[in-house]
Amino acid sequence: MAYLGFQNISDIEDMGLAEYNLRMEAALLKQTSREREIALQAFLNQSVKETKGSEKHPVPKYTKFSDFFDYGEAVDNVRANYEPDYQPVSKAGANKHEADLITQRWKKYIEMKQKER
Repeated sequence: MAYLGFQNISDIEDMGLAEYNLRMEAALLKQTSREREIALQAFLNQSVKETKGSEKHPVPKYTKFSDFFDYGEAVDNVRANYEPDYQPVSKAGANKHEADLITQRWKKYIEMKQKER
């Protein structure tokens, strides 16, 4: 109830499973956006402090915000849990999706080879 903003139990009883899943996905996407805001604030705070390299020639550890927090990957993770045919948008998500497909195909190949014996 707390995550979806309901005050009355009858509202929940009237809700179907599809609506519940849609509302939960929206709540998690909203939470992901909030996490992005928090991460951005942390990034800005640490970017002026954290460095790498020598003491004489310090270099910021993170040069881009996306190195610190990949918002697209976080959204991909949430949406992939609720949408079975979701195609990742972020590069990291697309790479993970591709790696998962390769793993699935490899397992099928091994199974086929074992059946041939």
